[in-house]
Amino acid sequence: MIFELLPAILAGFIAGALMEGPVYMQKALGLPVKQNIFRTWGQNLLGVKGDSGYIAGIMFHQVVAVIAAILYALFFQAVGATDNFWLWGLIGGLIHYAIATTVVAKLPSLDPATGVIGAQGVGYKNYGLLDVVTFMSGHLMFGLLTGVLYAAFSSN
Repeated sequence: MIFELLPAILAGFIAGALMEGPVYMQKALGLPVKQNIFRTWGQNLLGVKGDSGYIAGIMFHQVVAVIAAILYALFFQAVGATDNFWLWGLIGGLIHYAIATTVVAKLPSLDPATGVIGAQGVGYKNYGLLDVVTFMSGHLMFGLLTGVLYAAFSSN
């Protein structure tokens, strides 16, 4: 498949918006998920406080998601993918997850229970199994959605 920018941007924007759904759904159900990438990006990394920081975090996350989807689309082209984009997306999601586990360990995230910054560990391992599984499933979901949506939006 030949790389197309607009389908990659659309796929990343949609997949990025949906990938954090499981985190916030679990929080709404009262499950003890600690991770909050929107707060981490906006308030802790960008230094924007309060609700504005949260919104800045959402926007920053969307930009990162679009960039990631562009990289996925370039990956699809590099491997010569012509079908099974759901599977190529999952493979991309695994690669994305492997990279993101180390990135999240370096982010200045605030542990909501202790107030300690940077205590989440690699892939949120210090937050517990629920956070680890949620983090991994979010990245796999992003990859799957990016692959499917990119193929759907592409003219190839």
